[in-house]
Amino acid sequence: MALTPNQQIFELIKNSQKILIVFKKNFTGDALASSLAIFLLLKKLNKQADIVCHNFIIPQNYAFLPEIDKIKSEIKGLKRFIISLEIKDNKIKDFSYDIKNEKLNIYLTPEKGTLDEEKINFKAGDYKYDLIITIDTDDLESLGEIHEQNTDFFYNTPIINIDHNPENEQYGQINLVELTKTSIAEMLFDLIENYDLKLIDSEIATCLLAGMISKTKSFRSSNVTPRVLNVASQLILNGAERDLIIQNLYRTKSINILKLWGKVLARLKNDFQYKMAWSYLQQKDFIELNLQNPNLTELIEELITNAPEAEIIILFYENQKKTISGQIYTSKNYDSLYLAKNFKPTGNKRLSEFEISKNDLIEAAREVIESIKANLQR
Repeated sequence: MALTPNQQIFELIKNSQKILIVFKKNFTGDALASSLAIFLLLKKLNKQADIVCHNFIIPQNYAFLPEIDKIKSEIKGLKRFIISLEIKDNKIKDFSYDIKNEKLNIYLTPEKGTLDEEKINFKAGDYKYDLIITIDTDDLESLGEIHEQNTDFFYNTPIINIDHNPENEQYGQINLVELTKTSIAEMLFDLIENYDLKLIDSEIATCLLAGMISKTKSFRSSNVTPRVLNVASQLILNGAERDLIIQNLYRTKSINILKLWGKVLARLKNDFQYKMAWSYLQQKDFIELNLQNPNLTELIEELITNAPEAEIIILFYENQKKTISGQIYTSKNYDSLYLAKNFKPTGNKRLSEFEISKNDLIEAAREVIESIKANLQR
């Protein structure tokens, strides 16, 4: 009898030595919390694992999640280069190295005579990881430089792709893509429950519940089902710290973050004909409010809440390079990559980002809006 996708996932995990967990750079709270839940699960299964997200900085409101400090911002030491020397007939007496003129020099002193160059071999070693798990990532390009700089690795290594986005490109060897689920966290609960519910301890339960609460806006979204509430209840029974989650996600917004939200909402513009809304932030806004790396995805979510009729939402902002960046969110009826195609966007169909080599925020916004309208008319 063929294995189910759930069984295949645990079989792959069982046969792997070291596992890489990745999620897209424009991540949601659900993706972040769910990745940590997988990381904690793998630890319980005695598996070595790393979590990596492009240029990751810990969001202040998620800093309470267990092991969040283990998330890395880049992949290092992915593959070793091996230099082999046959020493059966001539042992090495001394070994040293130095670096000069940006070159590594290795010095070998044999016990007798000289070394035979033909006995020196060079080869690339195996990759550090033998399995990749992607979380809430509908295409590999949305991983940013994690994928761009390591395409051969992603091509040659088995991938377990876990997502609930209808735009998912099914790029994994195993694709667990469930469109009816409200969150990745709900999917992971089902996955673990079918394998062994006892694996869900307090830390894993807290991560999963945080993911569900974040994605459903504390169970207020329209797609919340009785099953979702039952899962949440089971997680609380398993030790999930609900009060801690609510305190951090909904009751600890700093005054400065709220002021930033206020600036975004005060500048909100609408075009009802094109079902579009947009706003912008200046670099001086971040400086005045002492906010160095605010979570702009949260600002997009706030715009979605405050402009429910809009199906295209854009947030423009002045970046530290003194050019203009933007994030564009679209409903399932539109493709953000297509709409922003004139500005070389990266990301996925629902959420992408771009950069314009201009320093006039209002002019850049006008140019992008006009370009998007033109693409909508084609």
